[in-house]
Amino acid sequence: MKKYDVKLLPAAYSDLDEIFDYIMVNNQESANGILDNIILSLHRLGNYPHSGAPLLDCSLKKFNFKMVVVDPYIAFYRLIDDQILVYRILHGARNCPHLLEKMMKLK
Repeated sequence: MKKYDVKLLPAAYSDLDEIFDYIMVNNQESANGILDNIILSLHRLGNYPHSGAPLLDCSLKKFNFKMVVVDPYIAFYRLIDDQILVYRILHGARNCPHLLEKMMKLK
């Protein structure tokens, strides 16, 4: 089985820092657990890159984003060549399509 490289882009690292800092204020153990779950789910993509669900948002379809839900967070990634690029890790209550679209326009 082919193994893919999982690479977090700077915005995804920043998202992880924000998630951890926000949760740690109330519960450090919970913050560690959520981060562990997110990282584990992202590493699984290395073996199963097509396991994420495709985005249905019309404005983002052309970018071929997929998403992995680690409740209540959603990691957005693309498979490009032999790499899985993780663009953002956002809380599901945020306007995720808008934030992704804004990021892609900057490129």
